[in-house]
Amino acid sequence: MRFRTPFLALCISVLLAGTSVAQIAGHLNFSGGAGFGMPTGHDGRNLNTGWNLDFRGGYNFSRHLAVDLDYSYNRWNLNSSALAAYGQPGGYTDIWSFSLLPVYHLFPRKKVDFYVLGGPGLYHSNLSLTQPTTATSLFCDPFLGCFPETIGVNQVVASFTTYKGGVSAGGGVEYRLGNSHLKVFSEARYSRMFTTQGSDLEYVPVTFGLRW
Repeated sequence: MRFRTPFLALCISVLLAGTSVAQIAGHLNFSGGAGFGMPTGHDGRNLNTGWNLDFRGGYNFSRHLAVDLDYSYNRWNLNSSALAAYGQPGGYTDIWSFSLLPVYHLFPRKKVDFYVLGGPGLYHSNLSLTQPTTATSLFCDPFLGCFPETIGVNQVVASFTTYKGGVSAGGGVEYRLGNSHLKVFSEARYSRMFTTQGSDLEYVPVTFGLRW
């Protein structure tokens, strides 16, 4: 009896802990996607349409409300007029951000659900000017062995980076696949990175991906 009582208490504790972990895991959400990004405002005149990556995860407080931590990466090439102004043959701008995003689902029990989201974040922007050059790389062939090879690369000749706060807001639609928790989604957000001088950086990433 002295042995069974502590053992029984341990089993109950493990069972309760496992139930709590399962309940927490049932409230978590994760998503990942990619798409295109459209620069707007002042920067829309200097950048071409680019691409984006987005990864997000968070906690579902209810069927309607979740709070997510979002990582987003966007990149655009400079257009011909901007390159002419800088006097360089190539260049690009990229921005990554971490944002805290409350998400509100309008029809969480439906097959097709619409949602809105928005919140503050930390933004990092980088402007890089490049020019073509060559580099020597080691190329290996299973029959001929390894030998040096000259390849063309883009060399960064100037780079400017900054960290600032910003906000984003938007919405999307998601479609549940069968009876599973897996969903496909499409989403668009207006994002704005504040700047100390000049116009704020504004852009609209459109993302397609999977959420579970």
